[in-house]
Amino acid sequence: MIPVHVEIVDPTTEPVPADWEIFRKQERLAAAWQADALTAYAWCAQRPVRLAVVRDGGQVAGVFLGDVGGLPARRGDYARPGSLPLAGWFDCRLPLGFNPGFAFASRLDQVERRAVLKAFEGATRRRLGRHCLGIVYRQVCAGELPLVAGRFRPRVATAPNTLLVNRWSDLEEYFAGLPRGRRQRFRRIHAEAAETTEPLHAVGTVDPAQASRLAHLTDLKHGGGRPPIPLGYFSRLNGESGVCYFGHREGDRLLSFDLAFDTGDRLITTVTGSLDIRDGGRRDLYFDLYLQEIDHMIREGRNGIEFGKGMAELKQRFGCDLIPQTLVVAPW
Repeated sequence: MIPVHVEIVDPTTEPVPADWEIFRKQERLAAAWQADALTAYAWCAQRPVRLAVVRDGGQVAGVFLGDVGGLPARRGDYARPGSLPLAGWFDCRLPLGFNPGFAFASRLDQVERRAVLKAFEGATRRRLGRHCLGIVYRQVCAGELPLVAGRFRPRVATAPNTLLVNRWSDLEEYFAGLPRGRRQRFRRIHAEAAETTEPLHAVGTVDPAQASRLAHLTDLKHGGGRPPIPLGYFSRLNGESGVCYFGHREGDRLLSFDLAFDTGDRLITTVTGSLDIRDGGRRDLYFDLYLQEIDHMIREGRNGIEFGKGMAELKQRFGCDLIPQTLVVAPW
């Protein structure tokens, strides 16, 4: 198989090809790949976003996405539609998530996937020209490493992803397998959250304004400097198949939430937010979000949950395994 055409688009100035969404649904990619949501994100991103479709004989063979980064953006800056930094790297990654920014048609073997990757790299070099020094593949797991690795391509081990593998019949069995002190604490947190708030368990919609605000407040609390996630990102995901919001509400006020994507095989958590206690939030709701998601995983028979990067030690207390991830630099 020889890929014959690569289309790279700036979603703020060019329409995303219609077969992007067809491919996403056929290959059961998470709703995080939804074209409308990615476009909404691109309009309020600090770095220019690009999406690419590689076709062979009219069929989509692979899709890629990422952003072009130059010097660190100043807080509050947004990428201008159609613009590129004077020089930078194409970071191939899934925005607002912890997974790589590429996916291939399941019909392709390893050799064919490498051909698709090579076609994408050549087209990216031609499209971005002098503005791009090469491609940085982020969040690469061991199974994907042979695709992007090669001579003169430096590798850097990065923070691991975290995965909880499902091996329980119900939440009580999960609790029973924890050390006594942790078991008692987690049960208490789960019970108190149910008594003092209205838990949101795998709902398909959320108030976009409240979700954006909570996510931004949480980002600032942890020292982040990203612009707020646009309301359009949440509104375009609302009601989409595979979108699961977990959270807690008091009346009409959202106290906490996690945005997770249910692929049918596993749950993938991404954006999170919670109201500070000083602003009327509740203690330990963050822990109960995990417990809600674990309950959902068990009830729906999913094989696991990806809880993402960061706070690895805390996530290991819930039973998570660490999944090594690597950054691979592919210079021109």
